[in-house]
Amino acid sequence: MEVTGLEDFYFFSFLEKDELVRLKEISIKKRYNKNEILFYKGDSSKYLHLLIKGVVKLYTHDHKDNEVIIHNLMAPSFIAEIANYEEVKFPANCAFETNAEVLLIDYDKFKEEFLLKPEISIFFIKSLTRKIKALESFISYNISSNSSEKIAKFLLDNESILINLKQVKIAQILNITPETFSRKISKLKKDGIIQNEKGFITILDHESLKYLVNE
Repeated sequence: MEVTGLEDFYFFSFLEKDELVRLKEISIKKRYNKNEILFYKGDSSKYLHLLIKGVVKLYTHDHKDNEVIIHNLMAPSFIAEIANYEEVKFPANCAFETNAEVLLIDYDKFKEEFLLKPEISIFFIKSLTRKIKALESFISYNISSNSSEKIAKFLLDNESILINLKQVKIAQILNITPETFSRKISKLKKDGIIQNEKGFITILDHESLKYLVNE
């Protein structure tokens, strides 16, 4: 599929015209359907994956073979770029939550020709930092025994993508039973802390949520 519009992505907007042409030459754009797999845990990849449309989930399985979601990513975002940077196998599975488009960039050529540019290096580091923070949040959610705290922290940390996440998905991410999650959300709604319309949540009272996290 022809690669167009790379200059519209803010982390490529500073590239010169000839550099954009070269980046397009080493890239492939592919469309994926909801529930398709991008890669499995343990796979290797020669490509740097840039999500340009849609939503993906990174997930693994626990000892009982239950799905455990580590992170949801919305476009535009690099996907599991630490595996490329560290030259290791993918640490988790990746599947599409929606129909999506991904730019597959030849990583060896990208590293050689683009990664040493200061602007791209800084963006790459920031992207890796966000992933580390997401992993820290994942660990925090899963060691906390307080479901109210888990939910409050998740809502605060992920407010920008709540419009894309139904309640059942959030419960799955937090490893909370749908029944428990529903009870907690109903109380937050009753207390005027959130609004819940058609399964999607909007925060009304940030300070009360912060109180639940720090309680």
